[in-house]
Amino acid sequence: MTNFHIGQPLRRVEDGRFLTGAGTYVDDISLPDMAHGAVLRSPHAHARILLIETAPALAAPEVLAIYTAADLIAAGLGAIETRTVLNSRDGTPLAKPARPILAGGRVRFAGDAVAFVVAESVAAARDAVESIKVDYEPLPATTEPRAALAPGAPLVWDEAKRNLCLDFEAGDSEAVDAAFAVAAHLTRIEILNQRVSVVPLEPRGAVGEYDSATESFTLTASTQNVHVLRDQLAAEIFDVPAETVRVRAVDTGGGFGTKNSLYPEYPLVLFAARDLGRPVKWSADRSESFVSDNDGRGQWSEVSLALDEGHRFLALRVRSVGETGAYLAANSASIATAATVRTVGGHYRIGARHFRSKVAFTHTSPTDPYRGAGRPEATYQIERVIDAAADELGIDRVELRRLNVIRPRELPYDNGLGHTFDAGNFPEVLDRALKLTAWSEAGRGAAPGESGPLRGIGMSFWLAPTGGPPKEYAALRFAGDGSVVLAVGSQSTGMGHETTFPQLVATWLGIPYDAIAYRQGDTDLTPFGGGHSGSRTLGMTGSAIRVVADRVIEKATLVAAHLLEVALADVRFADGEFVVAGTDRRVTMTDVIRASFDSSRCPGGFEDPLGDEEIYERPWISYPNGCHVAEVEIDPDTGVVTTVGYHAVEDAGPIVNPMTAEGQIMGGVAQGIGQAVMEGVAYEPDSGQLLTGSLMDYCLPRADDLPNMRIRFFEDAPSTNNLLGIKGVGEAGCVGAPPAVVNAVLDALRPYGIRSLDMPLTPNKIWRAIRAAASADRRGPQS
Repeated sequence: MTNFHIGQPLRRVEDGRFLTGAGTYVDDISLPDMAHGAVLRSPHAHARILLIETAPALAAPEVLAIYTAADLIAAGLGAIETRTVLNSRDGTPLAKPARPILAGGRVRFAGDAVAFVVAESVAAARDAVESIKVDYEPLPATTEPRAALAPGAPLVWDEAKRNLCLDFEAGDSEAVDAAFAVAAHLTRIEILNQRVSVVPLEPRGAVGEYDSATESFTLTASTQNVHVLRDQLAAEIFDVPAETVRVRAVDTGGGFGTKNSLYPEYPLVLFAARDLGRPVKWSADRSESFVSDNDGRGQWSEVSLALDEGHRFLALRVRSVGETGAYLAANSASIATAATVRTVGGHYRIGARHFRSKVAFTHTSPTDPYRGAGRPEATYQIERVIDAAADELGIDRVELRRLNVIRPRELPYDNGLGHTFDAGNFPEVLDRALKLTAWSEAGRGAAPGESGPLRGIGMSFWLAPTGGPPKEYAALRFAGDGSVVLAVGSQSTGMGHETTFPQLVATWLGIPYDAIAYRQGDTDLTPFGGGHSGSRTLGMTGSAIRVVADRVIEKATLVAAHLLEVALADVRFADGEFVVAGTDRRVTMTDVIRASFDSSRCPGGFEDPLGDEEIYERPWISYPNGCHVAEVEIDPDTGVVTTVGYHAVEDAGPIVNPMTAEGQIMGGVAQGIGQAVMEGVAYEPDSGQLLTGSLMDYCLPRADDLPNMRIRFFEDAPSTNNLLGIKGVGEAGCVGAPPAVVNAVLDALRPYGIRSLDMPLTPNKIWRAIRAAASADRRGPQS
């Protein structure tokens, strides 16, 4: 692996161990004298805890300890705090009650952690959980966010009146009102971006260790951000110096945002390890994940678009209600507010925009970021309302978008909501997608009353700002044999970082790829890190590596000049070699690295090692964008939707590794198609019981549910907001797929007069809609 370059589709080096079962996940860890934990969870969505009787369970064979909220409080442990800092429109801070590690006086969702059992084996711990007796007083529950905000709804928290967590506002409401007053046409829709379970391949798990000699903790967890966990555990939970808490991640089987938070099980295994003097492991099974993991999405919206006589967009108004569940996770309150508002209106030229969103507490499991985190929701809003407006006006959907999209000459463009789009050629991306798909408004297939499938085509033309922390760490550390260790503060949960980041180093320094060792996910190896979120990683970590690589080259040039016995000004570095200008004399970077460890081969006064580190801070975020087109067929007799074609053009900036980039888009599209046509969390409204608590009840896309995908990249408008011009690609599929698929389905159903359906577009929902349309005597094609 020595002959390659940035832009080459290099195969992922980590796939070998993943495909052969040689990866190491949390549940693979087995330490000497390790005990095992299990969590007792509430069967009620809302109830008072009157009594917890643990004695019979504690007397069971192999049981070592049982902990309740009282034990943690007595030991001085803190509670889990949200990382979100936002104010409501009246200036008051969001309501942010802390989450207890174990519920004490009240449980607030079905699955709330009540007690933690530690035993010699997993089986013994789980058996003991069944033996604990809890006397509950069931209370009324509320599971739907709009209902939760209504007067008289059962309160999740006494301090959050009417269950309101946050009432967020952005934009110019007066300008929007004025534009609506003079508009030639107004389009209004109501849509639901339903709550979904994230379902990463690897359920969550954690191993806690405690060293009494050094009074230090070690947590190994299936997590996306070891540094944030370390800081929260040290400051919020145990009140100890951060340097006494080590957090590390081994191979992580997917995260998608749900593994970005501090969960109760993590401090529980650490507390138990300290108390018992033994390592303690907890691993969730799939059923436990369904009831206890943070879900994603969950946002109802009313979207209104004003157009003038020439069909230009005058104003956009969005009213939303989001849900945080029973507790505020790391970023719960920001998803339906600050994260969504960044994308409201997309990259269209809109005279005025106004966004207001309320976030409600409900008696359900918490929500948090899920791949895209607000950007899919906002993209779904604008792309659905544009299709609706085109339908009402009887004009072409593509041309309406083309008329209103921002032109390259208008960049940088201030969208009026605090974002300035810096680089792109949005019309060109649109045109390339149309050429890729041979877009046609005709050929919908069978008309009502005829046999055969219905056919539809739909588009999602989107822009989605990257997110996540604004700083990132990288370091290069060299050895005397010419090898190098690349250590980064970001983390991979399956995205191919172990391939891509060494690819950068090897290209910039000319070091053999096989000589680069990649390290991540350990607070003892890297002092700082932003983890993985918001499609930020390549742009942020890559920029940090670039800074470090340039410093290495600068210092290595000193050694090279000494080896070549020439003046520093005569040495040039290119393609891994230091060359004396105008001659054939040269020395490789590997030779220089080896020489740097021999003082006799270095210039006098050269004392610094070649290695270096950097905490890079971006000047601003980037704006990836793209155009996705979905083609569907619907069986009108069964309502089954089949996505028969999918095409995407992505402006993600320069593509370092096309193979991994395409894989990221395909994975996101698969999740987006899943949300569009089959996925959705359901609770029983009165009891708050989860109805979709297993893979028998919660439907996920399989390989045969997905089409062949044609993906192309547009690289001619790099971002100006990081050193590499990277825009980000990890969440593109989840942003683009749901509106593209839903718009395609509605296009197929248009002859029946069906104008709107909410996700997921299940066979039953579509079959009922077709039957309802037929019974209303809508038998002819509708315009």
